[in-house]
Amino acid sequence: MKLKSRFMIFMGALSGAMILGATGGALGLLIGRFLFSGSMSMLDLGLGVLGSILGVMVGNGLGAAIMAKRQGRRRKAWFFWLIGAGAVIIVMLLAEPLRLNQNTGLMMVILLLFPPLVESMVA
Repeated sequence: MKLKSRFMIFMGALSGAMILGATGGALGLLIGRFLFSGSMSMLDLGLGVLGSILGVMVGNGLGAAIMAKRQGRRRKAWFFWLIGAGAVIIVMLLAEPLRLNQNTGLMMVILLLFPPLVESMVA
């Protein structure tokens, strides 16, 4: 029973991160395209990446908090946001010694999977 509940928290955090990450990226691209279409051509890409990053961070914590609440655990969303931010900081600190900077695809997969994994272990 314990493994199933931790897996549900992991999947809730991962799905929240993917849904809100895609939504934030699309919203950032649309805002950049319609508000700054003529002046700066790369601003829409920058806003899309920023929206995606913020969406992943917010969605990760919200998904884990919603699944934890459904299982009767008393954890707030800010707790999961702190755990997720700490996990991202750990990955970024270890990126250079582990040579993840040369393989950005692997680093993005780790950045998407490691925070929900840590949140499900702590919850």
